[in-house]
Parts: sequence; structure tokens; C-alpha cells
Amino acid sequence: MGSEKELQVIDYVLVCEKNTVQPYSRQTLDFLREVKGAGLTLDPDPDRQQAETLRNGEMEHDDNKPKEQNQIIKIYAPFEVLSQAAEKMRLKMPLDVQIDDTPTTGLSYVLNYLHTDNEENYFSAPYKHDKQTLFKGIENKITFFRPAVRSLIVHHILNHIQMPIENQEERGEPNEETGMCSVQISNTKKGCGKEGGAVKYIPALPYLLMKKEFKAAFTLHEGPEEETIASSAQENGDCENRWSELHKLWAGTYRYQPLWKIRNYFGEKIAFYFAVMQTLFLSLFLPALIGLLIFIYGLYQSISCSNAYSDLNTFLYGQKCSIVCSTPNMTSEVIDEAVDQIRHCDNVAGRRRNIERIINQICATVTQTDCFFQIPSDDVFNVIKSSFDNAATPIFGLIICLWGTIFLEIWKRKNAELVYEWDVENYENDEIVRPEFCGTEPDPITGEPEAFYPARRRQLKAVLSFSVGVIMVGCVFISVLAVVIYKTWARFRVTTRNSFESFLLTTIVSSLLNALSISILGKVYHVIAVKMTDWENYRTQTDYNDALIIKLFAFEFANNYSSLFYIAFLRTNNEQFFTSIGLPGLEDNCGELNNCMTELCFQVLTLMITKPLPKFINDVIVPWLKKLMNRFCNGRKKSLSQRNCSKVDENILRDYNKLDLGDFTLEEYTEKAIQYGFQVLFAVSFPLGPLIFFLTIFFDIHVDANRLLSMYKRPIAHMAQDI
Repeated sequence: MGSEKELQVIDYVLVCEKNTVQPYSRQTLDFLREVKGAGLTLDPDPDRQQAETLRNGEMEHDDNKPKEQNQIIKIYAPFEVLSQAAEKMRLKMPLDVQIDDTPTTGLSYVLNYLHTDNEENYFSAPYKHDKQTLFKGIENKITFFRPAVRSLIVHHILNHIQMPIENQEERGEPNEETGMCSVQISNTKKGCGKEGGAVKYIPALPYLLMKKEFKAAFTLHEGPEEETIASSAQENGDCENRWSELHKLWAGTYRYQPLWKIRNYFGEKIAFYFAVMQTLFLSLFLPALIGLLIFIYGLYQSISCSNAYSDLNTFLYGQKCSIVCSTPNMTSEVIDEAVDQIRHCDNVAGRRRNIERIINQICATVTQTDCFFQIPSDDVFNVIKSSFDNAATPIFGLIICLWGTIFLEIWKRKNAELVYEWDVENYENDEIVRPEFCGTEPDPITGEPEAFYPARRRQLKAVLSFSVGVIMVGCVFISVLAVVIYKTWARFRVTTRNSFESFLLTTIVSSLLNALSISILGKVYHVIAVKMTDWENYRTQTDYNDALIIKLFAFEFANNYSSLFYIAFLRTNNEQFFTSIGLPGLEDNCGELNNCMTELCFQVLTLMITKPLPKFINDVIVPWLKKLMNRFCNGRKKSLSQRNCSKVDENILRDYNKLDLGDFTLEEYTEKAIQYGFQVLFAVSFPLGPLIFFLTIFFDIHVDANRLLSMYKRPIAHMAQDI
């Protein structure tokens, strides 16, 4: 079982509601006994606690005695259990053979301050329990498995404990009551029932969490004051508080990401996310700087063009209206000379048409003896709008195309480097079966049940999932069409002399409506996609993630970019459509200058600002408010479970009150991939896009670091081979 020293690391925590009559239900007690049977140690021991409660039943019924609300069950994993499970999971561990460091250069000394990783890299091999002496650090069994691996092994053990279930009608399909799948196991193997019979089992821990038998199951943060490692080990310098080190080097500073330390504490899956964010952040510096310079250049050009209109009106004011209007050739000559005054402005052809229209309109409607020519110049708002589209934007578009390709190649190289250094190049080949996987089939040689699900059945389910996705994409197109109708109606029916008010009621409001529609449809389809992927029943977590990612990214592409593609390529010659829906005389076009770049620019800007807002509210504001509420409530009246508990139990309750993180990487990758698409596809219309993306990643990295370390429960340290 292991010595007392080995049992001083709390590897997992279960929290259930305290019952003074009977501490645990029958199913919960059976599960805890299975946990003990797997070699893990529980504190308190459930059988001993159950017996003590039954002996002292009358005392427990005393109504005047205050009752504890939560029962905390601490789980300790002895080294022998971890060692045997690591071999079954085919985990790789470092051998006692160090890889030579790369030679240092002058640049490495300059950048030494920015680097935060100082871990040594060793050759690795699949772990073998009977050859453990070959591996690095085996002399200290407490710290041999890094925190991420310890939590992953214990999570694997707990989630692969099965419990019997009834009403399983069809093999390989979820139970109607539990929503989970059973595995048929011989009774003789489980040691129960009659000889040769069969009992069907499901994963016990997810089922008990679903039934609220357990209120929470999580791993602990080490925390700034948490004592989960033996004090003797700390005195000998064999371990250190990884939480405090991460908080110091990661959340509390602006340096390179400590990828190795993140990997050791949170696992490879989360570490890969921060690796790609660091690569993307560094690669964005040059496009962000160039985009800012191009915007400044465009602003200078726009201001110069606005000043040129003053010279234009001075020239036109000197022309005699009666002569110009009565002489056709004179009119064209005046227009040509007027256009020469604004030759350096953008979209000269459109501006010429606008000057012709105004001069002809004045000649036709105003008394020629009293008239004079004046072309309205751009106000401040229009100057800013026109500054985004200038002669340098095509060059910027080429730079962005090159940046997008170069970034992907840089990341491929970095990914291959990390995969090799972290020894996960064969992880997907050795990946174990998901506990939620449904379906078994007897092995033709041994007769033992093996994980199997017919490929044809999964393909049929995938076709149905695709059909649902097509329907949801149709809803996206309908929402875009509704926004277009509103914008066109508002532009023609709402009259205002203020250009900013007009732009606000048409472009800005329609962009906000489109962003709201994108957010709602994205949330709805995310729920549908998860349920459809669960139904498709994938064997490994990687296969499951790949299928879910394909669904989400295909939908998000249509959901986020359809309105932008419409503005950029389809916004013309649609008068017949509006006539067919009962709105004759309306046409959604690009205005007098036939320039859709301004509309596209503000649509991109609106989406880039509004897309991260729900995430910011959900990930930062809500946990912060919940933390304040808990602190306020606990300050006024502490519960008995907090007054009478130890320091370790207080830390456990502190983590218990935090929110669950959920699928952190999937949400973050989806958000960043959408933002990356905005840059690659539409940054030419909005040169400040890369700068906003650069700042978003800069702040997001540090917000996510604080979320992971302080605001949320510690996530399970899943492994991964790529992003």
C-alpha cells in the first residue's frame, strides 16, 4: 500500500453531501470500496465511517447539534499503484540519460531574462514497473511522477471503475436513464452472481456525478499555502511549490511562456495551447506594426484629401454659374479642373461622378443668376472612415498572405519540436479507450470483450449530424438576410442630416445585430454538436475531439464570415430581390462612391470587439463576482464545515467553491481561429486588425493564466500530440 510518507500528497478530492443518518448511499459506498480495491487510500475510510455512524446513530439525530454540509473524501495514490497504472497507460518517462544542451550564443545571453524554462531534457522510454530503476528521479518516489501525470493517472483509475446498471436494451447504445453505455462483463470475473452469467457495467464516477451522489470530483491546486507534500521532502529540497513558481513566472510577469512548467502542472494539452499562442503573438508583431503605419498613412492621405476639398470649393466659387450651366463644354471643363484639385484622393472615379451629379443638379434646379457651386467636404467621421482604404492596402494584403503562411510553417516546426521533447509522438497510437465509449465485441482468440463499434453505424450517424449542420448553416444565412433587409430599409427610410447618426443607425446597428445573431447561433450549435458527437460514439478522446472540431469549425466559418463575404463580393444588383419581398425602390449597394471597404472595415471591427465580450464576461467577470460573493457570505457567517476543519480542508473547500473550467482548449482554439481568419481574409479592409489581435492575445494570455491558477478548479492534465 505504501508508507505513510507516500500518502501525504492529495491526488484527488470527492465532495458529497453530508448525511447524518447514513454517510453514503449503497451505490456510493460500493464505488468507494472499488476505489480502495484499486489500491487507492481514502480519508476518511468509508467503511469505518459508516460503522461509526451506525453505532452512534442516536447521537447523530440530535436536532440541537449543528450539521456539516459537505463530506470531503481525500484520495491518496501510493507509488506502487501509480507505477503499475503508468505502465498500463503506456506513459513515457525520462531515462537517466541527459540530452546535450544546444550551444549558447551571444543572442541567448541577451534573451536570457525573457526565458522562463530551465528544465533539463532527457531521453524517454515507455515506463516499465519492473525496470523502474532505469528512470530519472526514481530515488524520490514522491516527486517521480510530475503533478500533471499523477492527476492524470488517478483520474484514469477512477473513471475506469465500473458499476452494474440495468435496463440496457441494445448493445453499444446509451442507456435511456443514464445516457451512458454499458460493457458486458462476466460475473465470474467480478466474483458475483451465478456462474457463467453476465452483468452490464457503466463508468461509475460520471454516473454518480450525474445523479448528484457526488457534488464535485477534482484535483487540487497546490496553492500558495497548501501543504500536500511531506515536509521532509521539502526540507531536503526534493520538491517545490509549482503553483507559486508558475504564478511568479507566468501570471505575474510579461516574459516568454514557461511551457515546460505549464506542461508539468497542467499537462500537454493546455501547454500546447499556450505554445501556439506565444508563437502567434510573436509572429503578429510585424503585421501589427505595418498595419498601424498603413493606417497612419491613410489618415494623412484622408486629411490631405479633406483639405483639398477646400481648394476645390474655392475654385468652384470663382466660376460663374450662368456661364457654366449654359455652356455644355464649359461644364465638362470645369468638372475636369475640379477633379484635378483632388487627384491624390482615393476613388477618384467615384468622386468625379459625385461632382458631376451635384453640378448638374444645381444647374437644373437653381436659378442660374443666383447659384454657385459647392461640393460638401468630408467631416471628421468620414475622414476617419476613408483612412482605412488607401493606396497601400493592397501591399498590406500581400504582407498578410505571406504572414499567414509563414506563421503556419513556424508553428509546424515548433509543434514538432515540442512533440519530440515532451515524448508524445506516439500518444495517439497508444491512446486508451474513452470511458464513455459504447460497444464491445468478443475477441476471436481469447473471447474477452474488446472495444468495438461498427463503422457503418457511425457513418450513418455522421450523415445525420451533417444534415443538422446544413440546417443550422441555413439559419445563419436567414439571419444575415434579415440583417441586410433591416440595414437597407434603415438607409432609405430613416432620414438624418448627420452622417454619424446615419452610419450608426445603418452600419453599426446592423453589425451589432449580426454579432448578436452569431453569438446565439454559435451557442445553440455548440450544444447540438456536442450531443451529436457523443451519439456518434468515438473510441478515443482524440477521435472524439477531431469530430467535434470539424463540426464546430465548419459551422463557425459560415456563421462568422457569411456577412463579410456578402459585403465584400455580393452586395450589388439586388433591387429585384427587394421588389420581390414587397420593398420596391430599395437596393443594398455600396453608396455614392461604390466603396464597400468602409462597410467591410467596420463589420470586421465590430466582430473583433464583440466576439471576445461573452468570453470575457463568462471567464473573468462571473468568477470574480462569485469569489466576492463567497468572501462576503463567508465573512458574515462561516459554516460549521469551515470552522471546524483543518487548513488542508479549508483549501479543499476554497477550490470546491470555484467554477469548473470546462473544455478550456476547445473554446480558446475556436475563438483564436476565428480571429486568425479575420486577419488572413479581411485584414486588407481593416489594417488595425492585426494590432487589435496582437493586444487581444497579449491580455488573453495573462487572463487565462490567472483563470487557470486562481479562478477555476484545476483541470485534468490531459495529454495531446498536437493542437
